[in-house]
Amino acid sequence: MDNYQLSRDRAQQYFLNFDQEKLIRTWNLRHDADTLFVAFFCREYAVCRKTGCVHRDDGTEAGFEEVLSIFDLLCHEGKNKTLSGRWAPVNSLDGMGATAGVGTAFHTGISAIFDKDPVAFCAACEALGGIPVKMGDIGYQFPVFGPLSVILKFYHSDEDFPASCTLLWDANTLHFLFYETTFYIAGFLLHTIAETIRRGL
Repeated sequence: MDNYQLSRDRAQQYFLNFDQEKLIRTWNLRHDADTLFVAFFCREYAVCRKTGCVHRDDGTEAGFEEVLSIFDLLCHEGKNKTLSGRWAPVNSLDGMGATAGVGTAFHTGISAIFDKDPVAFCAACEALGGIPVKMGDIGYQFPVFGPLSVILKFYHSDEDFPASCTLLWDANTLHFLFYETTFYIAGFLLHTIAETIRRGL
């Protein structure tokens, strides 16, 4: 069993410790006796109430990034979950320590994929529920979970700089999830866009 699977299994057990009726009320979740239905990036996931196993709407088992993100968003405790209305890169979120973070630009290789076919990139973003916004050369806002959204800001390459993309978060994002989870969400979103382009929608 690899570390990803171990982390996923721990997240499932973490979920099973929570009062599911309270989660249903808090997030107004569709549910039945066996399953909670959770919207993540405009896709409905089925969470087994007895085992914590998570499946996508096509019946396939959710991956590591999806499972850890969903359970942190669903079960995160602490501050009141209110948005600030201010957008910030991940290293500038409210509550961050002075030494946190490793930069705001993501995945040069994936940005190069987006750069090769901007039309396919936009179509893939919209297929995932992205709404165009006026940021960067191309920008999309994605609903993540509940009221929480994220903005993907993309810049084309030129003679001086490679293509790049950055994610912007509401400044109060850490009211909703742990800092580490922002990287699971970022990885899931960017790799899903790239895979959607590869498959040609």
